[in-house]
Amino acid sequence: MESVSRPGVLLAGAILLAACARPGLAPAASSEFPVPEALAAATPAATTAPLAAPSATPEIRLYEKLRVFVASESTDQVWVMEAAPGKEYTTIAKIPVGRMPHQMAVSPDGRFVAVNNRMANTTSIIDPISLKEIVRIPVGKQPHGITFSADSKTLYVGHERDTYIAVIDTATWTTQRPFMVMVPQHVLTINPGHPNELWFTLTNSSEGDVLRVVDTQTREVTRIKVGDVHDAYFTPDGSEVWSSSSGFLDKPSDRMVIYDPDTKKVKQEIHFAGRYPFHTLKPMQDGMYRPEDTSIMVLSDHLGPSLLWVDWRERHIVGETKLGKQPFHSTYDPEGGRLLVTTNVDGMVNVISMTTRQVIQQVPVTKAHGIVSVGIRAAQ
Repeated sequence: MESVSRPGVLLAGAILLAACARPGLAPAASSEFPVPEALAAATPAATTAPLAAPSATPEIRLYEKLRVFVASESTDQVWVMEAAPGKEYTTIAKIPVGRMPHQMAVSPDGRFVAVNNRMANTTSIIDPISLKEIVRIPVGKQPHGITFSADSKTLYVGHERDTYIAVIDTATWTTQRPFMVMVPQHVLTINPGHPNELWFTLTNSSEGDVLRVVDTQTREVTRIKVGDVHDAYFTPDGSEVWSSSSGFLDKPSDRMVIYDPDTKKVKQEIHFAGRYPFHTLKPMQDGMYRPEDTSIMVLSDHLGPSLLWVDWRERHIVGETKLGKQPFHSTYDPEGGRLLVTTNVDGMVNVISMTTRQVIQQVPVTKAHGIVSVGIRAAQ
């Protein structure tokens, strides 16, 4: 979970956790750079195939069923739900992974699901067809941020307790030359329109300019002059970047900062009074699909607690869906017209109708945090 403990606090078992982490704290000792060798593994033969791109013909379904993968932090498993369009979700599998699975990502082509095992210093790769872990890759200390490249050929993993971003080849699952950004990172973000720019926020660092961008080709890092950044994400059309603040569950912040992704400068600061915006649905991380209405951005709110429906162009909240305590990540089911959002404390995946914006189903998942979805159809 986005731990209720604060960075720097000693937990049971002498484990340090970043509290979904607020920048500006002294880093843990982690100056060495280990370049782990991934374990090579062959992808199991698939009897069905994920559909990589939406069909242009509306009468043809995007998929026959949607599989939803959820990180269950305290069980060290990824739970799998499945539903045909218009049908209710049922849990069909529980896949063992490493200690404390947390952040997740799905490759844009739908072939792989990845999850960071936050307290095991590994990343698990899951075949969404066979529902098996196909490789567990050693990475750095306390992996958190995770995203695939736009072409699905590379997986990037950030670390809350290490100073590099891991670069993993998805053809061989071997680690490549990393991005030595020299500071610990919290979240990663890529816009498909600028596929060579990997945005990341800082954690466990006393440095300023806590939002940065690394060019994946030149490896140059650009600092953005801003402080107190938790998560950063692009608007649905990719024209702006928004960032939430704080990241401590017990220190709410209503502040959002808006940036121009081209100039990489702050455009505006806004506040959603009485709210604590946290995360939104990200491409190349939370699912293969996203809502067709690009005028609305959804934000998890830890004070509601709720899902906020935000008109990002007008900068105001236009709707709210009440949820359980500590809502985190979301994914989208276009065939069913449903949004799925995890709530951590009550251990639920909340299925929300895009039409009514009401919760229409709840599926229990113990300590649910990260969530991704993959569309599946029978092989032709």
